[in-house]
Amino acid sequence: MNARKALRNRELLPDFLKAGGNETGGTGRRGPGRDSARFDLLTAWARRSARDAERAASSGEPPSGFQYPTYNPVLRPIRPVIVLICTGSVLLAMLLWAATLHTIATEQNRAIASAIRENRNRSIAYEQYVARTLDAANVAAVALAQRFQDLVPVAPGGTPGTIRDAVATNPLFASVVVVDANGNVRWSTLDSLPPMNLAAEPAFKAFRAGKAPRDVWLSTPEMSRFLHRPLMSISRAIRRADGRFGGGIIVRIPVERLTDFNEGAAIRPLDLISVIRLDGMTLARREGLRVSYGQDLRGKLVMQHQRAQPNGTYLGPSSIDGVWRYFSHRRLDRYGIFATVGVGQADVLADVEARARQSRLAMAALTVAIFAFAAFAIFGILRRERAARDLAGANARLREAQRIGRIGDWEYDLRSDRVILSDQLCEMYGRAPGDDLVGPGEALAHLDEPNREILQAAFRVAIEGRRPESCEIVTHMPVGAISYRRIRIVPLLGPDGTVHTLMGTEQDITAEKVHQQLRDEVAHMSRVEAMNVMAATIAHELAQPLTAASNYVAAVRIAARQRPDADPAMIALLVKAGEQIGLTSKIMERARDMVANGTAGEHSAVLAEIVDDAIALVKIANRDCAAALSEQLDPEVRLVAADKVQIQQVLLNLLRNACEAAATQEAPRVVVSSRREANGMVLICVEDNGPGISRTLGDVFSPFSSTKEGGLGLGLSICRAIVDSYGGRIWSEPGRAVGAAVCFTLPSLD
Repeated sequence: MNARKALRNRELLPDFLKAGGNETGGTGRRGPGRDSARFDLLTAWARRSARDAERAASSGEPPSGFQYPTYNPVLRPIRPVIVLICTGSVLLAMLLWAATLHTIATEQNRAIASAIRENRNRSIAYEQYVARTLDAANVAAVALAQRFQDLVPVAPGGTPGTIRDAVATNPLFASVVVVDANGNVRWSTLDSLPPMNLAAEPAFKAFRAGKAPRDVWLSTPEMSRFLHRPLMSISRAIRRADGRFGGGIIVRIPVERLTDFNEGAAIRPLDLISVIRLDGMTLARREGLRVSYGQDLRGKLVMQHQRAQPNGTYLGPSSIDGVWRYFSHRRLDRYGIFATVGVGQADVLADVEARARQSRLAMAALTVAIFAFAAFAIFGILRRERAARDLAGANARLREAQRIGRIGDWEYDLRSDRVILSDQLCEMYGRAPGDDLVGPGEALAHLDEPNREILQAAFRVAIEGRRPESCEIVTHMPVGAISYRRIRIVPLLGPDGTVHTLMGTEQDITAEKVHQQLRDEVAHMSRVEAMNVMAATIAHELAQPLTAASNYVAAVRIAARQRPDADPAMIALLVKAGEQIGLTSKIMERARDMVANGTAGEHSAVLAEIVDDAIALVKIANRDCAAALSEQLDPEVRLVAADKVQIQQVLLNLLRNACEAAATQEAPRVVVSSRREANGMVLICVEDNGPGISRTLGDVFSPFSSTKEGGLGLGLSICRAIVDSYGGRIWSEPGRAVGAAVCFTLPSLD
């Protein structure tokens, strides 16, 4: 099964990972005449990526198979959303409340209008009821007045007679009394009535004086001494044939007779009917089941409305109990009274208020639900926003950690042949963060053939073995610099056990490599220093033996010449032996000078000697230098204000670089020249006929800037530091038609 999965994984390999990464069996070489048949990896991958992009664009679907989105979502402000939710909730609640209150107000208006119509109808009916009752009493009074028209007054003290007339004995009446012109009660419907004189009654006085406003006088109800119930008197004058006052007829009616209008009907506690005289005196009043009379309402609200609208309707508080009612008035001018019917506002609106309370409670519950939903939605949004901000913060910390660690991540979908780069990785390659979706050709464009094969091999191992893999490669950045990268690859298995996606990280380890090279260089310099010390020691120890050997050779040469049989050939050999011993002494002296690090107080040197020694040392130390080294020095320039050994180090570094650059030419050459400048400085230039210096390299004198794979990028930086220390400057001349030139200046002592 593992073999089948490995075979299936190998079938899923992209084209650029199959057959070892090239068509020539992995050797990386081409035979002559095979250019047209060569499998171009980058072109094939780019074409396939272009086809996939066109297919995705035509279908309208983004590349599928990625574990993460191809863009970085941006946190949008949530305050407008919260404001919208709050505003919408408030507006919805306000609209619902407005509709509910409008409905309640409509029902109230309907109930009030219905109550007013009903009250008006009841007031009309009550007016007719009161009119019929009073009319019955008035008719009886008129009939009796005609009967007793010729009544003769008598002296007080007589016992009243009894009336048995059917008109006078109407059940509506409590009693009927006939009074003569002196006020004596002459006849009555009551039996055994004692003698009485009513001359002091207001009605009698008004009628006798002829000052009664109407033919009928309605007196204020009083409690009867004989019947023990409140009675209202309806009085009418008796006029003789000649028109003189002849007495009066008094019909007394129980007060409750005027309030029995709604007897048998359902009476609410606040229902009110009353009969009020136009002077404000209440003749009969019934509130609920309670009957009263005699209230003085002069100047009260009811009298104001009665004067303004005799047959009108109004809403106001009762003048007696202060309860708000809807009142309807009906005036009876012939009796000087008006009937009023009132219905309590609370009774009218009781059912409506009950429904209104239910509606308000329902709306309150609905409002609470709306605001609770809004609060829940806002809480959810805030929680989501907090989670999003936490995630954004975590991503920001991750990006910062990646930035600090110079590490980025990527994802490669094997099915769509697309690679997604993280923001940090885009930055590391000088790409815009939004330009994070690339094809394999673009991803491999920064690698040369050997490093491409290393990366492809790591990909194949991760896919076929279904295990993490890592490798280190060297990339060529768009700016021309070299960057060391450490790649870690992790395969992600699909449900079928095959690899469909590769996740990985890419870390810039250039600084780590530089530090490692620095450590190696320091160790090398330590060894060189030890060798320098050893060379100085050897030079010191060999100085005396070489001097002694030179002396011995000179003595032998002199002795040989003094002998007559001296062999000329032997003398010549002795001369050459002395010369070689002298040359050896000079070499040892030069070595001592190089390892002695100069003297701090020595700031003058012969420029020609510095150049000659540097060229000689380059020829000795760099035996593979095939360039022709020559010098073109200004003979007028001898001394420079600089340390001999340090300037030799500068020239040695420049000469080595020039030799390496010119090595690719058929006739390599390096020239050291000098000339005097007008500002008291000496210009020294090292020129070669190599490929030159590219303008895209930037500052080649900055630390760790190198175009050589094994270079530290410190040589030119040290050269600039030495030249700057003497007040000079060093620069390069890039973009020349042929070769390159590095020049520096030093103070002249001539």
